[in-house]
Amino acid sequence: MRSKSWQVRVSARGVGSGFLVTERHVVTCAHVVDGAEHVEVTFAQHPDLGPVRATVATVGEWTRDGDGRGDVAVLELERAVGVSPARFAAPHTPLGHRTARLTAYGFPLGYDEGILGEFRSTSDQLIAGEWLQLEAWTGHGASLEEGFSGAAVVREDTGEVVGMVTARYAEGGGGRMLPAQALVRRWSGGAGLVPAPDHRPDTVVALRDLVLRCADERTPEAVYRSVMEPLYSLPPLPPAGGFLSLWDVAWFLLTEVEPAPGSAPWADFAAHLADRSRDPAVRRELLAWAADHGVRPAPRAALDRPDDHADREPLGPDEAMWSPILVEIERSGSDRDTYLVSVHAVRGGRARLVAGATLPGRDVQEYVRKHLDLAFAHIDRAEGDELIAFALPGDWLGEPVDEWRTSEDDAVPLGCSSPVVVMDLGRRRASRLQFRLRKAWQALDRRREGAWQRVECDSNQDPAKLTVRLQWLETTAVGYGSPLSTERSRGLLRAGLNAAAPVVVWSRAGCSGRHDEGATAGHSCTGARFLDALEEQLASVPLAELPRRVHALRREAFLADGHWAAGLTLVWEDPRCFPQTHVPSRSPIL
Repeated sequence: MRSKSWQVRVSARGVGSGFLVTERHVVTCAHVVDGAEHVEVTFAQHPDLGPVRATVATVGEWTRDGDGRGDVAVLELERAVGVSPARFAAPHTPLGHRTARLTAYGFPLGYDEGILGEFRSTSDQLIAGEWLQLEAWTGHGASLEEGFSGAAVVREDTGEVVGMVTARYAEGGGGRMLPAQALVRRWSGGAGLVPAPDHRPDTVVALRDLVLRCADERTPEAVYRSVMEPLYSLPPLPPAGGFLSLWDVAWFLLTEVEPAPGSAPWADFAAHLADRSRDPAVRRELLAWAADHGVRPAPRAALDRPDDHADREPLGPDEAMWSPILVEIERSGSDRDTYLVSVHAVRGGRARLVAGATLPGRDVQEYVRKHLDLAFAHIDRAEGDELIAFALPGDWLGEPVDEWRTSEDDAVPLGCSSPVVVMDLGRRRASRLQFRLRKAWQALDRRREGAWQRVECDSNQDPAKLTVRLQWLETTAVGYGSPLSTERSRGLLRAGLNAAAPVVVWSRAGCSGRHDEGATAGHSCTGARFLDALEEQLASVPLAELPRRVHALRREAFLADGHWAAGLTLVWEDPRCFPQTHVPSRSPIL
């Protein structure tokens, strides 16, 4: 039976059309039921059912004196009638082609049984971000007139609903329709009825139910920017007129946004809401939804570039594996003491944004501490132990991030709770150095141990020559006595970073003591004694295992006064563990 048995006549103060979308829900226009609490619904193809009483359950923001936006109403039937509901087409189904014939079933004056009109969409271009324009299919067919409001617009070749008639033009026989995806913006109950690309209906419904349980004092636009600006240099513009609600943001991400490679903005949105939720149950469920519907983990081999595999040996069973959490801190450019802070969970070789904000320097530590716990919900311990990596501006490399509190309620230094390493943010953004770091780690995969070089705290080497020397010797690990004490020593530290050394180690304790040649081992400077201990304790440890070994040393140093590893900074960077993240062109606004 090809007739659309779900088409209905709606009788309120006037007469309009509508269509059954669930067992007991009918969609029509808000202006059809204007002010009514109850209406009568008659099924055009089933007159034997008689009039069915219905309650006006939902009305859009339409007003008589408005511009026509939000002209949606949902009616709830007092009983189920046993009629199969309409089936929606996917959003953005092409309609503007001249051969895409559309039909609508209306109830003009004098046609109580209804009349069928044939139409076409003038274009797929939305008018004011809200409507599509309809015109008569032929010059002699039925025109849109009073009584067609609320009628489903059906694509004849598939029988699927693509929208709803909302207005007629005074001349020409055409009018406007509200596309199906726009209907769901105003009626969240439509989630799961209108297909969302690449998402099952139950997935969409689950997200909708969670979003409706969330509250946020910020505007939906601010929430959208907070999620999208860390992912896109130029995020898609919000719909014309702005977002209507948090659900509208979710639906926009599911149906209107083309994900950037390696991203899942709907999952980032769910995680962002979880971060701000005060309801523990909602928070847990949002995090679970985000984890289940984010980017699928890539194979372990995908941690390397495809062209790396030819000269890389298979991963050994004892090779160190990590589930990293990446914290990036960079200057925002808007103020000298303002920073863009982002926290990412790395899973399956992809970095997923957990939280991002623009903050004054004094608030960075607290923000990171708060969101590290959130990031732990996204990593997969099956891939390896946790590893917290801070990518820092050059002038922050001396910041004792491993000594930050683990949490507000836990005063244990972070470096005692988990392995913590740092990276130079400038080097992370330099493709040339990242390429060389990859090559260095490929070589280390084969020979396991690195070549160590020590740079004394009183060294007077030329930084550029030191860079060349380290490259020439294929040095993979460099220990410094005191690289932050003077401008010259900082230049030597930069030389080691520019040489693409995968590992750089120093002590924040600085240097004291004698530097002359007559100094004995017992009276040598503290920098030299640190390098001696470094060579004795770490030179034989595989570089891939250093974060674990340093983690153990930090715990020893915390429990014992005067331990040589107190204040130890470990720069450890294997690009295969830390995929590149998106660099926003401007800071997120919270």
